[in-house]
Amino acid sequence: IDLGDFTVGAGAGMANFAAGQAAVGARYPELVSFTGPEPVIWAGYDGQAAEPTLGLKFIAHDEVNIVDTLQKRLFITDAATGEILFDEDQVLSIDVTGNASGMATQGNGADICDDEAIEPMPYARVNIQGGNTTFADVNGDFVIPNGGNGQVTVQSPVRGLYFRVDNQGGTDTILSINVTPPGPANFTHNQANSQEFVRAEVNAYVEANVVRDAIIQANPNFPTISTDRNWAVNVNQSSTCNAFYNGSSINFFRAGGGCSNTANTTIVHHEYGHHLVFAGGSGQGQYGEGMGDVLGVILTDDPVLAVGFRNNCSAGLRDARAGREYPCDQQIHFCGQILSGCVWDTRNELIVTEPDDYLDILMDLAVNAVLVHRGTLITPQITIDWLSLDDDDGNIFNGTPHYDEIAAGFGAHNMDAPPLQLIGFEFPNGLPETVTPNQTTDIRVDVVAITNDPEEGSGQVHYRIGGGAFTTVDMVEGQPNQYTATLPGADCTEVIDFYFSARETGGRTLTDPPGAPDDFFSALSATGLITVVAHDFEQNPGWTVSGDTNIGQWQRGIPAGCNRGDPDADFDGSGQCWATGNTCRSGQEDVDGGTVILTSDVIDLSGATDPSVQYARWYSNSTGDGPEADVFNIDVSDDGGSTWTSLEVVGPTRNSENPEVLGGWFEKTYRIADFVDITDSFRIRFSAGDLGPGSIIEAAIDAFEIFDIECGV
Repeated sequence: IDLGDFTVGAGAGMANFAAGQAAVGARYPELVSFTGPEPVIWAGYDGQAAEPTLGLKFIAHDEVNIVDTLQKRLFITDAATGEILFDEDQVLSIDVTGNASGMATQGNGADICDDEAIEPMPYARVNIQGGNTTFADVNGDFVIPNGGNGQVTVQSPVRGLYFRVDNQGGTDTILSINVTPPGPANFTHNQANSQEFVRAEVNAYVEANVVRDAIIQANPNFPTISTDRNWAVNVNQSSTCNAFYNGSSINFFRAGGGCSNTANTTIVHHEYGHHLVFAGGSGQGQYGEGMGDVLGVILTDDPVLAVGFRNNCSAGLRDARAGREYPCDQQIHFCGQILSGCVWDTRNELIVTEPDDYLDILMDLAVNAVLVHRGTLITPQITIDWLSLDDDDGNIFNGTPHYDEIAAGFGAHNMDAPPLQLIGFEFPNGLPETVTPNQTTDIRVDVVAITNDPEEGSGQVHYRIGGGAFTTVDMVEGQPNQYTATLPGADCTEVIDFYFSARETGGRTLTDPPGAPDDFFSALSATGLITVVAHDFEQNPGWTVSGDTNIGQWQRGIPAGCNRGDPDADFDGSGQCWATGNTCRSGQEDVDGGTVILTSDVIDLSGATDPSVQYARWYSNSTGDGPEADVFNIDVSDDGGSTWTSLEVVGPTRNSENPEVLGGWFEKTYRIADFVDITDSFRIRFSAGDLGPGSIIEAAIDAFEIFDIECGV
């Protein structure tokens, strides 16, 4: 460096070393030990020139006489003023790098079925003994911050950021390696692969992270799971042939009793599935078992679950192809296969239309559907939930991106999707409730676009008289998509059932009602209707209450509207109706601990020709800890109540065509002769019970009527 005409002045020396020490102490109070200063000429550093000046060079330490000091810095200070001209850390800190992996069982079965191979231990915990701790990335790679360069001992237990594996059959495995930084410190758990208990530790850890990662990918903010840390996974429990979830851990049994070690693939996925259900706020039961199996099916892309469980590597414990159908009242694991079957059959549809990401689609829908499910049962409401999550415009009835695949997969298990409504049917002159006996009846039908255009000339009417098969007839088209449908004549007292259909331009045939032919319109052939009995329940017509509990008993009055599934108004607007537990006292006056019964007086129908009974009913069993487990029974009697015949049973579950367990008024009409004889001793009763676990039951009755058919000219 060219110093120009710089010279060291006479008398320059060490006089201001104390000023330099003071400047260092002000910047680094922890540096308390200093070497003797060495005079130097300072003219800059690393190509950055500075005005030449006389400086003092020295080393500062954090403690006196410590050779392995933690802090050591080189300083150059201005010999005249003590100003710090240069400051450099002299301690070489080298971080420790490495990888944590383990020999884990390959394939989808037990450890006896497939060989082991090295798999990353994602998010594994590693630490320097007496030093820092860190967690690996998803590939098991890690960097531990280290404050020195001497040899260190690095440790790797079978635990990580999200899970800790506890070996109930012995000491938890902790591997140790002595390395000189930066290492690498590479760990392979179960490297010898000679001990069942050690292998189970690795298998459980790897698969627990597999299932958690999949859930978080589907919903990064999933309740509880997104924030769980150091969650317990217990392996090698001192029993055999099982695994379980207890709310705070998943647990796996050692081999024995004709079974393999249960810490493997789909069994781990299944048990963590119970945690998913719990965290999502749903009940367990058949739904929990089904969701556990669903995770295994999707993650392995295989319908067979728990392969090798009973030491047979050619068979599993359950199979999503078993063909289980809704409804199911068998053992919960048996019924759970309804849901796994729906998902597997949907998978078979999606793999054709979405070959690159069908598994991601399935996982996203399955995981997020847990958040909207309630109760322990598998019902067609899950189909609605999946379609709602798949939907992209707020209307599932015009289709969703994967409607066809979901409808086919769930429909194969009697979990039908609601029919699409791509076109609409309008009736400018209304629909007849009665028709003139032995005369044809014309109905104006306009088919209109909703999301798709209707196909001209495709309109048809389908009808039947007295049950049986429907007859299909083309409707007469006037203006495009404006039709006249003609119903045939029917004898007085006969009922004509009918529905309409047309195609949209994409080729789909749509109906009205959408659920036809299972749903249909009906008209009674009669010249008129005669009211036999009509009650708005502003007065008690002599009806009585009974049952084996008084909690939530039937009461007549203005609905209290307690916001627990009960009505807030009557049906016919008169003011009063019959309702169960019609008080908000303590906020919980629903039916509880038994059955409450409302029974009519004896009604003389001996002079009637063909009477029908009509009423509006309200029923809710969809809230509480055990929703959709109870029913509302309506029975009729022709002998004054000595014997009873079921008129209808409402519940226990809901589906796309039957939302009638969610509360709401529904008006129902039944021909009495279809159930009992027409006598002078007709009675009807309404029975609401709370016989299931923890459900909230509310029922109500209003607008009761019995009418007869008039067949005169």
